[in-house]
Amino acid sequence: MKKILTYLPHILFSAALLFVGAFGKLTGAAPAVAMFEQIDMFGFGEQFGRITVGLGQLFAGIGIFCKSTRKISAVIGIAIMAGAVFYHLTLFGGSPALPIVVMVLGIYILLKGDCKKCENGKCKC
Repeated sequence: MKKILTYLPHILFSAALLFVGAFGKLTGAAPAVAMFEQIDMFGFGEQFGRITVGLGQLFAGIGIFCKSTRKISAVIGIAIMAGAVFYHLTLFGGSPALPIVVMVLGIYILLKGDCKKCENGKCKC
């Protein structure tokens, strides 16, 4: 039970990035397409931005569970969520609550660091 609670932030962070974000962006869901048509990231068009962000969310959502990629995954997820908060406040309207919660989870994971009980590649959590 303790191990599940230890990884709860990771699970919630991953679920939000994968199921709320990456899935819709990579499958071309209509709301994701409409959002990225408004953004037009770097002038490369809707598909470039949507697929780039979706792949970033996919990497962050999976990589958060691997010790070697945990920190970079958290940074990528935080950056994507910071962009989501920005666009919710400036372009889309609506509540940025979910991106803020996911961003806070990413910051927690990033700052928490590695488990102090781990030795020689074996975690005793």
